[in-house]
Order: sequence, then C-alpha cells, then structure tokens
Amino acid sequence: MNLRTLKKLSKRAAPYLPRIGDTRTQFLAEKGENFHGLIIRDMTRLERCSSVHTDVINKQTHVGIISPKCRVGTRYPHVHLSLPSHPLKGTPMVGGVSGYYEPEWDEETAWGALVNWVYGQFFAYDPDKDEAYCTRRFSGVGAIFRAADELLSNSN
Repeated sequence: MNLRTLKKLSKRAAPYLPRIGDTRTQFLAEKGENFHGLIIRDMTRLERCSSVHTDVINKQTHVGIISPKCRVGTRYPHVHLSLPSHPLKGTPMVGGVSGYYEPEWDEETAWGALVNWVYGQFFAYDPDKDEAYCTRRFSGVGAIFRAADELLSNSN
C-alpha cells in the first residue's frame, strides 16, 4: 500500500465510523502534522539525503537503507532515512484524547480504525490453548468492506 491508496481507502471508510459507534473526532490530515501508525513500504516516499557515513547504516535495518546506485555527479551515496509516517494532506483521520492522569492525543486513519474494528469483531479466545485467533480470513480490501457491511446489516 502507498500513501495515495491509504488516502482513498480512508475516504471510503470514513462514513462507516459513525455507524459503528466511533465517537472520536474526524478531521483531515495536514501536511507533516499527523501520524498514521502504519508500515508503508512505498520506496518512492522515503526521505533521502547524501551522507559520508554510509558505513554506519546497515543495509537490512528499518533505520535506513543504502541506495545501491548514486546519481551521476554526486560525491556521496544517497541514504534512505525513514519510512513515511505522515499521511498525505487531506487523508481522513480520527482522533481523541485518552488517558486519565496524563491525557494524550491519539489518532489514526479512518481506514486503520475500520480495519481494527472489523478484525476485533472476528477475534476469539481459546482458554485451553491460551491463544487468540481470527475466526475469518480477509483476502483484501473488498473483504473488509463486505464484512463491515455484513456486521452493520446484522446489528440493525
């Protein structure tokens, strides 16, 4: 998934949230101000810079990835610094203050909120094996929306 797809899925998931009882505030993400909390492995959105100290960054870590090729005319190899943690401007988000003694702002994309709710409806716990498991498999995005429609139609 890339950030553009996340934005489209969040726009599609936003109308579901009031229907499932999510009372958190819905708002649109601002550029560089919000966090989506997902792992987006879209290599085109990585922050890049040039560095002399490329030996410090390992090739397989999540901290950074050394690009194998440099641009022609550059003195130092380019280093990919981090995976994108900010959604695109205009991505529907939900958030609210949580906590008792030290309340903090907590936010996620509308898509993430819907996925968490759907998966939560199909989770079961086996006390004999002391493990939790999902009672239904989801093959893709359409299966999540079909399950949400099914759950909402059964509750009415």
